Amino acid sequence: MRALTLRNDNHYSVKQISEIFGIHYQSVSRWFCKHRQGGIESLKCHKAVGKVRTLNSIDLNWLVEALKENATAHGFSTPLWTGTTVRILFKRERNIDLDRSTVWRYLARLGLSFQKPEKRYTQQACKLVEKWIHHEWPKIQRWARKSRAVVYFEDESGVSLAPVIGKTWAPKGQTPIVRVTGKRGGVLAMSAISPSGRMCFRLEKRKINANVMVEFLNQISAQHPRRKVGIVMDQAPCHMAKKVKQLNEQSTQLKVFYLPPYSPHLNPDEKVWRHMKQVTLKNHQAQDKKQLARLVIGALRKIQKNPELTKRFFDTYLT
Repeated sequence: MRALTLRNDNHYSVKQISEIFGIHYQSVSRWFCKHRQGGIESLKCHKAVGKVRTLNSIDLNWLVEALKENATAHGFSTPLWTGTTVRILFKRERNIDLDRSTVWRYLARLGLSFQKPEKRYTQQACKLVEKWIHHEWPKIQRWARKSRAVVYFEDESGVSLAPVIGKTWAPKGQTPIVRVTGKRGGVLAMSAISPSGRMCFRLEKRKINANVMVEFLNQISAQHPRRKVGIVMDQAPCHMAKKVKQLNEQSTQLKVFYLPPYSPHLNPDEKVWRHMKQVTLKNHQAQDKKQLARLVIGALRKIQKNPELTKRFFDTYLT
C-alpha cells in the first residue's frame, strides 16, 4: 500500500519503488497488477485457508464405529487396528486413498491413542467373571468391613535370567548390542498386596506347592496378629490343594477367596510382576541366579516401601 501511494501521488516508477523497498521489481509490478484487478482489498493480508480436509464428518463417524469392532470383523486376519489396516479399510470401503501419516493425524484428532491391549483367555467364563464383579467382590468387601479384616490379593511368578530388553538411542543402521547371559533359569517369587498399600513377599528356591503356599499364607497372617486376613487368589493347583482348603476351614483368622478361572485381569497383584519385569528389572545384567535373586529382592522391597505405587495398582480395579 505504501508502494501504491508512491506510484499514484509521487509518480515513482516500478524500478524506483523496488529500489526504495529493496524488493525485486517483478514483485512490485505484481502488486500493481493485483490492485488493478481487485482494488485495495486484494492487497490486504488474508489468512491462508489451508488444505481442504480429505475426510468429512460422515467419514470420521463411520471410522469411529468401525474401530469399535475388531479388525477381524472387517476381513483382516488379526483383531488389532494399525495405520496400514485403516488405510486398507478406507480404500476398500470408502474408495479413499490416504497417506499413513494422514491416518495417524485423523486418529489422534478423534482422541484415539496407540495402545497395547490386555489379553483375555478364550477359556474364560464371562458369566463367572460378571458374578465375581457384581456379587463375590462386594460380598468380600462387606465381610472385611464387618470383621475389620485386611484383604490381600496374592500371586506368584518366575523371573527369568533373560531380561526384558528395552529401546535405546543409537545411530541409524547401527543396531546396539546388549550383553546378557545365555544361561537358563530364574527365580520364583510370591507376593501379596492390599488396597491400603501393604505388601508381603518371599523368594522360593523350591517348587511352589501346597506346603509352600500354606507357609506363605501363615506368613501374611502373622503380619496382623489381632485382625482377620482375607486372601484372594486364582485357582492354580497349589492354591486349590487339600492342605490350603483345610487351613481355610480350620483357621479362625484366615479366609481364602478364589477368583474365576482364566481371569488374571481381576488380580491387581499381576501388576506387581509387570512393573518389576518391565520397569525395575528391565535390561537387568544378572549373570546367575544369586545375582538375579538380589535384584528381585531389591525390586520388591522398592515396591514395598512405596505404598502409593501399590495403591495405584488398585486405581481402576472393578470400576
